[in-house]
Amino acid sequence: MSDMVAVVEKQIRLSVHHADRLSRLARAKAISEDQIVEKALDILFSLTDLLDQQVERGGWSFLSEGSLQRVWDNEEDARYDHWRELYGVSAR
Repeated sequence: MSDMVAVVEKQIRLSVHHADRLSRLARAKAISEDQIVEKALDILFSLTDLLDQQVERGGWSFLSEGSLQRVWDNEEDARYDHWRELYGVSAR
C-alpha cells in the first residue's frame, strides 16, 4: 500500500497583504506556502469540529433543561433541599 496522499489543486485568491505574509512565513520557516496553508486548514477544521461539538452539547443541554427543571424543582423534591433537618444532621 502506498503512503501517497491524493492531492487536489485549488486556486485561491488572497489580498496582497496576506500573500506577502504567507511568503515571508514560508521563507522564515523554510517550508512551502502549500504546507503552511495545509497546516492552517488543519487548525481551522479542528477548531470548527470543536465548536460544532460545543454547539451540539449546548443544544442537548437546552433541550434537556426543561425536563431537569421539572425533576428538580417540584414540591415533592423540595423537602430534600433541607435534608439536614429532615435527617437530624447538624451543620459542622
